[in-house]
Amino acid sequence: MKQKEFITHDIWLASALTVLLKTAPNYRVENHKTIFVFPGDNHTYQAISAYNGGCSLPAYLFAETIKRLKVEM
Repeated sequence: MKQKEFITHDIWLASALTVLLKTAPNYRVENHKTIFVFPGDNHTYQAISAYNGGCSLPAYLFAETIKRLKVEM
């Protein structure tokens, strides 16, 4: 059985999920664009909901995560 995935192109959302879930995404390249892949579980969707609801994130950690994801992609 294939595990469900949450896929996004949005580096800001991917960075927020990385900070909130404390886990790095997997990467895929399709049509010369990087896709960030997270597990499609309840924790991921709760983190997305928190991000969309305007939760506070540590600014320095969020900025460093964005930089790191840009380098790794």
